[in-house]
Amino acid sequence: MNARSNSETTAVPVPPSTILVVDDSPTNLQVMVRTLQGTGHRLLVAKDGATALEIARRGAPDMVLLDVMMPGIDGFEVCRQLKAEPATRNAAVIFLSARGEVSDKVSGLVLGAVDYITKPIQSEEMLARVATHLSRLHLERALRESRDRLDKELASAARMQRLLLPPAMPAHASIGFAAHYETSRHAGGDYYDILPLGADRFGIMVADVSGHGAPAAIVMSMIRAVLHTHPGPPDDPPSVLHYLNRHFRFLWDSAMYATAVYAVLDAHAGTLRLSSAGHPPPLLLRPDETATPLPIDTTTCLLWDELRDVPCTEHQLRAGDRLVFYTDGITDRQGPDDEMYDPDRFAAALTRIGAVAPAAVVREVVAELDRFAGGHEPDDDQTLLVAGVG
Repeated sequence: MNARSNSETTAVPVPPSTILVVDDSPTNLQVMVRTLQGTGHRLLVAKDGATALEIARRGAPDMVLLDVMMPGIDGFEVCRQLKAEPATRNAAVIFLSARGEVSDKVSGLVLGAVDYITKPIQSEEMLARVATHLSRLHLERALRESRDRLDKELASAARMQRLLLPPAMPAHASIGFAAHYETSRHAGGDYYDILPLGADRFGIMVADVSGHGAPAAIVMSMIRAVLHTHPGPPDDPPSVLHYLNRHFRFLWDSAMYATAVYAVLDAHAGTLRLSSAGHPPPLLLRPDETATPLPIDTTTCLLWDELRDVPCTEHQLRAGDRLVFYTDGITDRQGPDDEMYDPDRFAAALTRIGAVAPAAVVREVVAELDRFAGGHEPDDDQTLLVAGVG
């Protein structure tokens, strides 16, 4: 059995690909073309670096077998330019050279080559390496395409999820609202809502489903659907949390859970009545005062078990008060040194910002979070909802 037929029986099967062969030696070109003929691949040939770049830009090869030592533009420079252009940067480059110095091999790999074959070329070796790297290339390409499809689907899901949030803040003569919502990766598990309960009353819901991504987003959308099917005006915070929890009895034995706070803001009476299921209490920001968490008793998280007792706390409000509801994605935000934007830091920031308009509070907090994070993406979903009285 000759070398060619033996290599054909052992080569790794790969999809038909385009291979650009570059060498200034006609003899070497002939050897490589003869070796690759019959493999099912489309072959392109260039005798110098400038021609190779021109052909690569037009032909978009999957692989380039590239001689290092060529007059004019050498192989290293050809590789550098291929990797600098979007249309050719993903081509698998295998260098060919009679020189076998380690420094040359390292230089080629640093430039982005996947392999280095020392001349004189051995047909079996070349076919095996070509097959291996083309197989890897097509697997990586399939993985990228699959990832891109998934990203598009998740981005579409995120757009649909945002449609579940209030399209606009309610307008009222003495109450103002503003919100910020950001998921850590496309769709997420945070949820906020503002429900009109009459001329001067609003229901405020902020919830945080455990985990991230699709499972949390699905439960978040179900919480929204259940809340909006409440049989009567959702004006009693304990009954709202009981109602939500009982609708998710099928999840009580799962690892999923959610924290939530539901409040009823009465502009006419100047009161806030609220209940919490394991959720951080909102912060009260008053003019010329330190921002402090509202005193509130809490019960266990939703989706765990029956809620036996759900306390309800009432607070008297004053003109100028700002109520800051949030999820722990705000206070768990990390900076470059892994330090957290903890509740004390958050309260101090609100105190510095002051009891300005709700939209200004949101804008300043988000800007401070971005500065603190120093370009690091959030690891958790973030929700900030500010209600302003007077």
